[in-house]
Amino acid sequence: MHGLSHPLVRGSVAVPARLLPLAALASLASCATLPSDGDEGSLPSALAGPFREIDQEELGNSRAAPHAMDDDERFARDASVIDLDDDPSTLAAAGFFAATLRPEDAPPDPVAPPNAIVRHDAADGRSFGRAAVTVLTPELPWEGGVAAAPSALLVDGEIWLYYAAEGGIGLARSAGGSAFAREPAPVLAPLASGDGGWERGATPGSPGVVRLPDGSLRMFYVVAGDGDASLVGEARSDDGLAWERVGDGPALAPAPRPPAGAPAGEGEGEPFDSVAVFDPAPVLAVSATGRPSLRVYYAGRDSAGRSAIGLAARFGHDGPLQRAVAPVFGASSALAPRAPAVAAYPGFSLLFVTQVAGAREGQGYPAVAAGVAPADAALPPPAP
Repeated sequence: MHGLSHPLVRGSVAVPARLLPLAALASLASCATLPSDGDEGSLPSALAGPFREIDQEELGNSRAAPHAMDDDERFARDASVIDLDDDPSTLAAAGFFAATLRPEDAPPDPVAPPNAIVRHDAADGRSFGRAAVTVLTPELPWEGGVAAAPSALLVDGEIWLYYAAEGGIGLARSAGGSAFAREPAPVLAPLASGDGGWERGATPGSPGVVRLPDGSLRMFYVVAGDGDASLVGEARSDDGLAWERVGDGPALAPAPRPPAGAPAGEGEGEPFDSVAVFDPAPVLAVSATGRPSLRVYYAGRDSAGRSAIGLAARFGHDGPLQRAVAPVFGASSALAPRAPAVAAYPGFSLLFVTQVAGAREGQGYPAVAAGVAPADAALPPPAP
């Protein structure tokens, strides 16, 4: 089972023939560290990861830990979570999920492409309610019947919802978060033939969008490479509509594999992200000394099809990304985590990932698991 079944969407989870255990990877330190930079110390802090799975007593709304979302009818997955009042000291959040709607007489199909974006709310930021509102379905020819990989953010009181479709990345906007008006054409489409550069004309998908303090926006997106490979690109925009690609190469590419026949050192082996990097999720952060940084969580996959959640980051908002030394989640998971989304609060961060619902028969559909960092964080009481 591969984590990216289509370059446009965050990959559907199918019932696997068997659940593959992850090979032994380097053990995680107490924080997700990257190379240090002067007096700043390691980048980033412990609030960036690693993440532990959330416990049952930390989850409400009759959800079964670690699943903040488990829908075996519409397969809500690929969460994008926003703070409803843009105040990190309060927890009320809206979650936007890709889902697969179907006629009443059709059986559920966990491998069918997502054809809707749905909203579930969580008063405690993590225990999503059962009631859902369908906020977007594909209507335009360029969407090709696909609405997937939501990336939501607040912009001047509106909710902006970027999403993947057959012809590229779209944008829909809403004042209240329920009724969305979409742009008539993709805001990021494939480059014209001959101008594709490293993207080689591939269709961009799986957007992750963040707004910088100066009001401009950055988008990280996925394009397919050779075979099972995928890479992450970056684009910038002043208004969220017209986007300019950044650089002449990917912002993040698969990690190099050890040369064939090379002896492996202690704790070394094939990187968890040696074949594909996908599902980028950018998050702004500030160091203890007030220096801004940009974190990009992502899913990585190795040559055996095993996946985990990684982290790359940089000081400031421009420049090359540096990878963390190990995955921040899923290093020993057999459930193929992908599609990360991170919500930061004072004293802790919440992680949401899409993964196989469980190892038992009939649990091969996608569900959304929740994690928290640091591991000893004391979360506020869950929603009843």
